[in-house]
Amino acid sequence: MTEVVFHYGVADKVDYAARLLRKVARSGQRARVVVDPAQASALSARLWALTPTAFLAHCDDRAPAAVQLRSPVLLSQPDAAHDPERVLVLNLGAELPRGAQHCQRILDIVGTDMDDRQSGRSRKRAYDAAGCAVTMHDAGAGQETAA
Repeated sequence: MTEVVFHYGVADKVDYAARLLRKVARSGQRARVVVDPAQASALSARLWALTPTAFLAHCDDRAPAAVQLRSPVLLSQPDAAHDPERVLVLNLGAELPRGAQHCQRILDIVGTDMDDRQSGRSRKRAYDAAGCAVTMHDAGAGQETAA
């Protein structure tokens, strides 16, 4: 059964995803990130600059297969095929990740704008209908707001 954890109320999805991916990589897991091209560029830049002296190795689904196999984080387009080597999927997209039923664990990030919240609700209903174990995490409760 697929385990889905919704992280909702996220003010900055790219920054939040980068911090989650750092935790995932430190735990030795490999993740596939479902992300649209506009966000992929911003996320890649953020992964290069997590701290002044560190970065998180990653590539996208256009990289050679050998590079993809060595990368702990794979940035993939929403319509990319499921990668069975990566049991964790981080979803920044508006739709269900392709092959979601084959994933062990999905971290689904939902922002604060109305369109993102609405698509998150739609994804939750789809995960529920598919029999996934869904957990909700209010990520916005711990975030600071800029004044």
